[in-house]
Amino acid sequence: MTSTTGSPPRPAQQPPSRSSASAGRTAGSRGPAGDPYGYDVERVDPSAPGRIGGSSAPRRRRRPWVRWVLFALSFLMLAASAVALYFFIILPLGFGTSLVAFTTALVPVAMIFTAVWWLDRYTPQPRMTLVYAFAWGAIGSVLLTFFFGGFFDTWISPAKETEVVDTFLGAAVQAPVIEESMKSAGLIGLLIWGRRYIAGPLDGVVYAALIAGGFAFTENILYFARSFHEAQAGGEVAVFWQTFFLRGVLSPFAHVSFTALCGLGLGIAAERRSLMLSFGLGIGGLSLGMVLHALWNGSTFFLPVDPEAPLGGFLRYYASVQVPIFLLLVGIVLFLRLREKRILRRQLSEYGRAGWFSPDEVELLVSMRRRGRTEAWAARHGAVARMGMRNLIRTAVALGMERHSVLFARPTTKTRARERELLEQLTSDRRLIGALTEPVVRG
Repeated sequence: MTSTTGSPPRPAQQPPSRSSASAGRTAGSRGPAGDPYGYDVERVDPSAPGRIGGSSAPRRRRRPWVRWVLFALSFLMLAASAVALYFFIILPLGFGTSLVAFTTALVPVAMIFTAVWWLDRYTPQPRMTLVYAFAWGAIGSVLLTFFFGGFFDTWISPAKETEVVDTFLGAAVQAPVIEESMKSAGLIGLLIWGRRYIAGPLDGVVYAALIAGGFAFTENILYFARSFHEAQAGGEVAVFWQTFFLRGVLSPFAHVSFTALCGLGLGIAAERRSLMLSFGLGIGGLSLGMVLHALWNGSTFFLPVDPEAPLGGFLRYYASVQVPIFLLLVGIVLFLRLREKRILRRQLSEYGRAGWFSPDEVELLVSMRRRGRTEAWAARHGAVARMGMRNLIRTAVALGMERHSVLFARPTTKTRARERELLEQLTSDRRLIGALTEPVVRG
């Protein structure tokens, strides 16, 4: 790769031959004098056809069909849940009402998709897992909330309760506890299937945002449908637009903010490869999300209501409490985004000093604008060249982030084998791009 638009990508120069002292280095040992970087695998020319050496015992690869079977079963369960959700919840609303509510709910979920796309495009996640996250939020977590919500509401309700107490407990206690728990269950599922899906704090936030966005999407359909029924019954359309303003304009990221705290905690723990941190930070983030959810739902019971301006008290509370909380969370996410860029630059520079990337290639890989230009250049040589370039960029990004995560823990045979896989993929992508872009006959 190269940072100059319009010129073909050149493989990194072959690293200089090592001395006899460094040639006998074992995996994980430090380099020769003057080279403080201890490289884990044998260094070879990235454009050479040979496999990377320097490995220990061969890695036992997980059978690929196991993961696909797990994903297929999960999606089948979500599909069955979607059918049940449609027949028992959406269909009774009526086709016209459901269509109006569905169309209106697309507005806030489009905002969430845009934010997630911007966060995820720097270190992109597999599309299949992104689809799963949204499907879990929109289908699985909603059905589980309906199922467990009734039992939990019965458990926390006093023997003698008024309608106001029942409504308050449902909004400020039952909804935060059950909804946040069911949404976070999707994050646990991703961690069980593979640590590489949630490898850092920003990954956890991205998946949490998609799960919460899916949940809010289905919930908004139900709220908008109920509001549309009330508007039809009362002959007053203002009820419907007020609900849309509150849920679709003022608070499209409310659920995202709550669930993102759990995703943030699990991502920090996953980056450090610590099971104890996963429990501690996961439960801590989940609890904090429940508190913010309860604060959001319960505030309406304590705010003064002015008959002449019923929304005035809520808007003042929203501007003084919820907006600062939201801006704080946005600041955390922006910091994580910049942090990933610094991590990628630092780790790829280490690989560059080991001979895998030139300085220009490192700058290309950490810049979204240069990535786009390089992919556009590759596209002029055909779709296969563009796919190869895109895969090379993603492999390099995964390599840098994987290396950063390994530094928090002790390198193992599995992590070294994963590193070899990524480096071999880089070699393969370089040869493919070179074969498709280099002229057959040189002038």
